[in-house]
Amino acid sequence: MLFKQSLIKLPIAENVPIGYEIPLEPAVDNDYGLLSVQKYELHPLINNPFRLIKTDKPILKLVEALDRETKSNYLLQLIAYDGGSPSLSGQQKIEIIVTDVNDNPPVFDRSIYQQSIPENEKIDTIILQIHATDRDDGENARISYSIDDPSSTFRINENSGEIYLMKSLDFEKIRSYSISITARDHGTPQLNNYAQLIIDVTDVNDNIPNILITEINGTHHNNQPISLPECTPKGTTLFYIYVTDDDSGDNGRVSCTLNDTRLSLVYLTLNAYSLQISGSPQFDYETEQSLEIELKCTDYGIPSLSKTNLFHIELEDCNDNPPDIISPLPYNETVSIPFETTSIPSIITQFIIDDRDRFQPKNFTYSFIVSPSLDLSLTNNGTLILCSMPLIMGFYTINVTVYDIGNLSNSISIPLHIYSINETIIMKKFSMENTSLMLILSFFVIIFIASVLIGVCFLIAFLLRRKKQSKASLCLCCYSCFNIEKKSNRNSSCESMNSSNEHADSSQKTTIEVLDDGRNSSNRIYQYVVKQGNDLSLINTRDNHQRDFNYSEKVERYLTHLNSGILSIDPNLSDEGVYGSSDLSSDQIQQINLRPPSIVSMPSSLQQQHYQDSLRRFEQLYSLVEHRQPTAFTSDSLYV
Repeated sequence: MLFKQSLIKLPIAENVPIGYEIPLEPAVDNDYGLLSVQKYELHPLINNPFRLIKTDKPILKLVEALDRETKSNYLLQLIAYDGGSPSLSGQQKIEIIVTDVNDNPPVFDRSIYQQSIPENEKIDTIILQIHATDRDDGENARISYSIDDPSSTFRINENSGEIYLMKSLDFEKIRSYSISITARDHGTPQLNNYAQLIIDVTDVNDNIPNILITEINGTHHNNQPISLPECTPKGTTLFYIYVTDDDSGDNGRVSCTLNDTRLSLVYLTLNAYSLQISGSPQFDYETEQSLEIELKCTDYGIPSLSKTNLFHIELEDCNDNPPDIISPLPYNETVSIPFETTSIPSIITQFIIDDRDRFQPKNFTYSFIVSPSLDLSLTNNGTLILCSMPLIMGFYTINVTVYDIGNLSNSISIPLHIYSINETIIMKKFSMENTSLMLILSFFVIIFIASVLIGVCFLIAFLLRRKKQSKASLCLCCYSCFNIEKKSNRNSSCESMNSSNEHADSSQKTTIEVLDDGRNSSNRIYQYVVKQGNDLSLINTRDNHQRDFNYSEKVERYLTHLNSGILSIDPNLSDEGVYGSSDLSSDQIQQINLRPPSIVSMPSSLQQQHYQDSLRRFEQLYSLVEHRQPTAFTSDSLYV
């Protein structure tokens, strides 16, 4: 049992109705009767829209609708069985090909397309590409595009869907386009679909500002020069200016400026100004006769655009300048007129007047005032004349004022000197003699001042030398210690007085005044007096330094041996540090039978040496006194 073909292909349109039957070729079996073909089976049954009608002959029946876009072919197997035992079979493969039918229209990927483009976009630029699909196959799926644009501003490529700009855009005219797009397939029947394209035109700063200028009366200004008096007052309006810009936003916002500060733009309302005279500085016809004012208006776009308008102004002269006195000048010298030789009338000066105002008549008037009174006249042409000679010679001041026809004025003061020739000769001679006398006096004054200075210098040098010679140093073996000055009165720093006769009057006394190493002569450490009869008294002890009671004790120890303890100590005696300490060696103390004093403070090595030298000097001096040597405190003493 066999099928004539092992594989058959059956094309079936996808739009065949359910119940559609397809007859199949039966199998061939050479047996007869029950041994021939008895039944057919169709496999598979799942996901198979066809069923087998059980008849003598195999028939396929469509039980479900076909959709090529869902499944385009089916592979089936038809099996034939005979009635023998065992049963024999034969099989045939059936490929059902679902053929396409134009049953699907094109579909856009978006129902609304929206695109923004600048208004200055170039022509033939692709601004957008649209896309549609068709589930059909072949010609049924081939799509063509078209647009409905009455303005023909755009075109579309019917195959690719690319949309091109065909005309220049202008945001100020059309800001948006709404276009219908059609997609058609090539099936039969032809199916189509629609979408909407919205194109928004964005503003570009492509419009320069527009400037409209009107006269005060409202007429349009035709750029002709205007006449303007130079003395036009501040705040006068010359024009009205209206500025517009067809762009939007900042592209349409405009500001204006002028190149001359003597004019100003006064804001009136949106983009409306008045051109006024600001008055600072004022116009000056004498400096410039015509002006070219530049008005520049600029928008705020990026990049900004601007427009410039020029105003031509012709200035007119006003009488705003006073007369200029060319001669005589204000700084001219005094006009001198000799009394004896001047003929009357006499011309004092000739005025030369000018006026910077060009178109004003050069007619001037004069007035004058003279002090003291003088017989003068001033002609219309500016000649100042002395009409008669005054009785009194001397200096006169003539104040002259010049007026133009506009009553502007200028003034000048002219000094006049009327003098006598004889008096002048005498004065010159006296002046020469007076000059010689002054030179001689100056010479003697200089000599006198120099002599005084030299004398003062010599006096100072002499005083310094005497002061230096009057000082002596109380030192032992060239050591510097206490400064002692010999004086006969209390002003001396150290004075030794002793009579050569020890048996003199008891009022005689030896005064020893010892100073410390301070720089102030008033810083007296102690003062003691040796009287006849060996009485010793410590007096006038004082110091400006800090108190040191140990120092009083030290002094008392030094002086005890002079008078067997007859000694009184002033309790105010005080000092410390470098001005109050002492240092004695044991040998020196034994020689003068004194106990070593306590050391309050120890200064530097150099100061310590000074103290040691000073104390040695005192010890030897006291030893002489103790042994009653009459030369101890005399002026011839080695130690004074």
